[in-house]
Parts: sequence; structure tokens; C-alpha cells
Amino acid sequence: MSNTVIKDVTQALQTLLLSQLSPISGSKPQVSLLPPGEKMPGGLGVNLYLYRIMESPFTKNEPWPGDRKTPPSSTPALGLELSYLLTPFAPAPDPGAAPAGDDAHTMLGTAMLVFHENPILNNVHITGFDADSILTPALLNSFEQIKIRLATTSLEELSKIWATINQPYRLSVAYDVSLVELTPTPPPPVNGGIVLSTGVTVIPWQAPHLDSLTPQSGALAHVDGGGALVPNTLTINGSGFSFPGQSPKVTVGGHAASINSLPAPTDRALTVSLPTDLDGGPNEDVQVSLNGKPSTPLAFIVTPWLNQLTPIRTALDSTPGPPAPTLVLQGNGFTASPARVRLDGPGGTTNVAAFVAGGTDQKATITIPASLQNGIYRVRIVLGGPDNDTSNARTLEVIPLITSVVAAVVNVAGNQVHRLTINGARLNGSDVRLLIDGASYQVGANANATQVVFALGRLLDAGSHSVAVLVNGSRSHDIALGVV
Repeated sequence: MSNTVIKDVTQALQTLLLSQLSPISGSKPQVSLLPPGEKMPGGLGVNLYLYRIMESPFTKNEPWPGDRKTPPSSTPALGLELSYLLTPFAPAPDPGAAPAGDDAHTMLGTAMLVFHENPILNNVHITGFDADSILTPALLNSFEQIKIRLATTSLEELSKIWATINQPYRLSVAYDVSLVELTPTPPPPVNGGIVLSTGVTVIPWQAPHLDSLTPQSGALAHVDGGGALVPNTLTINGSGFSFPGQSPKVTVGGHAASINSLPAPTDRALTVSLPTDLDGGPNEDVQVSLNGKPSTPLAFIVTPWLNQLTPIRTALDSTPGPPAPTLVLQGNGFTASPARVRLDGPGGTTNVAAFVAGGTDQKATITIPASLQNGIYRVRIVLGGPDNDTSNARTLEVIPLITSVVAAVVNVAGNQVHRLTINGARLNGSDVRLLIDGASYQVGANANATQVVFALGRLLDAGSHSVAVLVNGSRSHDIALGVV
């Protein structure tokens, strides 16, 4: 809004009242803007006097949001609330005539009804007053509405207003009008220099296009001379792999693949390091995205591919086959004579080079080493040859083994309790707990790999109970314990 809005709002209120006050006894009503102390005009009408201006707290220190024609400004606008005193006037009734009432009261009632029926000045479109044509552009373009509200003012407060100007009290009512804004002065325009050359380079904004993959199939990783697992590389050929200020993203099977700096990426070729692990397969989608636009994918065939392990959780007992537990790997691309199976887990890497007879390109079987510790292992098949290519990984969990549980009644501090002796393997650890019928009993550290001895604080009830052991977070199978 401009710096004339106080005047503009007062003029609009004056126009609205003047358009709606009906003539009485042939006299044309008037709407004056005189201070209450001045002599009122002859005839009849109302006087609208702006007696107070207060700053609105709702816009204080808030950046100005602009209006429909002006951009926002970080400088706050000055939000105002205007207070008006509405005083009716009319010729004094003739005391000698028949009682006819006071026309000033009619003027006051009419004016109050006008404000009551039209409380938002911007929305008034009635005969004699159309806000779209009467309000100034500053008022029309503002996001704020001009609202008229009858103020709750006591007789004492009104009397003080009249007493301030040393005038006897006259019948009047007060109105508050808000929100009126004095907007910040816009900064002077900054004149730009003359543009001699745009320097604009037109680059098509389109999705990358993939032509081919090199190789089209292969292993995800290989084992180097030091035994480390190293991702293999894949070269993607196509177009639209570069855009100023943006970097392409490559996914293989939905997993992010890092783009190598050597050879340097170009608009037509990218070399990436393959993810060493993928969930699904062996056909994996390779996709390049740039500026949020993904390419049409090409298929990369992963070989060798490890589809599943049997079992996936074992206590290294005689199951699933004597004389020692075996691990069956199924998939494809194993070749007739793979080099070994690699197990990465607690304690490092374990390699098993001896295979059970009867292996094929889709199946290989090994004996699980009894030396494996409890925990999660990532299992891969490693091919023979100079490349030492490896498959993707599948998970094998080794858990503590319980072979037997013996319950004995012992005397502890004068009380008879049960002492449990759990026999098995891989029972040593820094945090060992017993699970008896689902309840946890903390043993603490246990150095004996084949036995755990723990005295309860009570006698177990007669009947069947389930017992398991939890070693450093690795849980054994349950075993039944009978108590008589």
C-alpha cells in the first residue's frame, strides 16, 4: 500500500456511508470528517472522525509479503489499526411540535447498519458503492482486507474522548478498522549493463541413452593376490552421459555403482565398479540417470551366480549329513571344478578348497569347517583360473551347539537349587546367557568352549523345560530338559 492509504480508507468509508444514508424529510444526508469540537454542519447526517491510530502487533517485525503487483520485501510494513468516532447530527426537534423523535438517531442507526452489513470493505459491491471502482489500486492489490469492527467502548471511555477536547459529551460510537498497511519503499531499480553476447549454450535436456555394455556378462568381483575381494569393472557405452553442473548416477540391479575416474568419464562412455553383492539375479538391469531422467536399462548377466545355500543356519552338528555337516551351494556358472568357497565372517576369511564329489555347473557341496566361530558369514564361490572371479554372496549363520543339558540339585548358601551343565561347542564368549523357558539368565564371560555351568537361584518345577544358550548375541537351538 502507499502512504495515502489512511486518507484512502477514510474516504472510502465516507463514500460508503454517503451512498447508503437515505434522505429524511427532503434533506440530503451529509457525512462530515470534522473534529468533534467543531460546529457540525446544518442538516442531518453523521460525522466520521479518525481519533486514534495504533500499530498492529500482527505484522510487527514480519517481512512484507508484497501484494498482487509488488514483489515481497525483507523490510516490514507498518500495519495500522484506525479508530473512528461516529457521531450523528440533525436539526434539534421542535419542543412545541408533536413528538416525532430525533432524526439524529435515525442517521446513527442507518450508519451502524451499513457498517454491520458490509464489514469487509474490499468485498462491498452494492448500489452506490463498488469496491472495485472506488477503492484505490493500493487497497485493491493488497493481500490484506480492510475490516470494520464495532469497538466495545464504555461510556466512560467515550466521555474521556470528548473531555480531551473540552467539549460536552455527544451521542457517538467507536469503530476499529484494520488492517491498513504502509508498505516499505521499494529500492531504486538497478540498471543492468548492455548485453553484447549471451554466451548461452543450448544442451538438449533428455535421458541418457545406452548402446552396449562391456562385458555383457561376468563376475561381480575377483580375489587379488593378497586375498582381498576387489570389484570388477563394467564399461557403459552410449550418449548423453554429461550435463553442466550435474553428475550421472549408475545403478546395477537397483544398487548404486561408483563411477571410476580412470578412464575419465565422457559423454559417451562410463566405467563403473560393480557392486560386490546383489539380491536378485542373475540378469541385472544397468541404468544411467542424469538430471533425474533415467535411461532405458540394459541387462548385465552375472556369472557365476549363487542362488541359495542349504542350510542357511547351522550349529555344525552332524545334520544334514554324516560324517560332518555339509553346505550345498546352488546357482549357475560354477564350472565343473571351481577353485574354492570363500567364507568371510568373524575371525576373518576361511577358504575351503575341497569339494564333495558330484558337483555340477549349478551345484557345489563342501564340508563346513568345524573351526568356524559363531556369527554371520558371507559365502561366495571362487572360480579357478588367473582371474579368481567370485559370485555374489549369500548368508550362512553359525550358532552355538548344545549336545546335552544336565540338571543337578546342589546346596547354595543353605538353599537347594538346580545347577545346569550345558555341553556342546562354541560356548565360550564374553557375554553368555541362558534362555530357560524363554527367560534370560546372565552367565557372564565363559572361557570353556565345550561347557557352561550355571547355578540357578531356585529349583526348577518338575516337568519339561526348554534350554538355549546365547553367546555374544548368537542363539543356539532349543534343547529339551526333563526335571523329575
